[in-house]
Amino acid sequence: MIPMGPKTCIGTTDTRVESPTREVTPEDRAMVLDNINKRLKLARPLTTADIIAERCGVRPLVVSGSSQKGADWFRLSRKHAVECDADARHISIFGGKLTDCLNVGEEVAALMPGLGVALPYPALKWYGEAPDGVRDEYFHQARRMDLDAMTAPSASEKLSTRLWRRYGTAALAMLEAIRADPKMAELLIENAEYIRAEIEQAARREMITKLDDFLRRRSKIALVVRRDALERSPGLREACAILFGDAGEARLNEYFSPAAEAPAAD
Repeated sequence: MIPMGPKTCIGTTDTRVESPTREVTPEDRAMVLDNINKRLKLARPLTTADIIAERCGVRPLVVSGSSQKGADWFRLSRKHAVECDADARHISIFGGKLTDCLNVGEEVAALMPGLGVALPYPALKWYGEAPDGVRDEYFHQARRMDLDAMTAPSASEKLSTRLWRRYGTAALAMLEAIRADPKMAELLIENAEYIRAEIEQAARREMITKLDDFLRRRSKIALVVRRDALERSPGLREACAILFGDAGEARLNEYFSPAAEAPAAD
């Protein structure tokens, strides 16, 4: 069980498949619900009616040669492998997961010079929290403007903590935007926790071209808010105007068109 704001992500299944193109099956749902209901003491067991959204994907497992073709796949390593074809200038990544992504990135970066791609700052630490001085200055400014008093009642954490946790040093510019216009601290979509300043930030930096990309991948809003609730949300229309400008209405209609009703696989 993984907390996702006011909701919870539950999973996962572990089913061997022959094709990378998959959809959630009734058996998948039953397995997840049966397992979680055995482990939670709820007044009413969870059912399919409690499912807000689903995500489905396939993770390849790395094997060497053909010696393990018939092996017990439960015993196969979940580690990743990176292969480089220098002649084709092509890198392939097999396996890998979120908890190992930094190691994967470092391996790929180490291969890039051999492919003729120069990394400008190869030793620069590009991930992790900013220095303590920057963090302290951020929280000092947040306290001076009483940012946490602007936190919506439905939010799962204080606004100052959320912005720093998600955006790091970029949160300082968001403080300035909120100081100039307090409406930037207001929620746009109920139960989604995203404030107007965050939508503005996404519009500037995320290069989002479709609403589905924003709702399911960049923000996970579609995984914690039901589709019918999103469709009724007046704030989503404003978010589209911020993200897509004059094309906002078209992107909104595209997302809720009948052809897009089936959830996308992640």
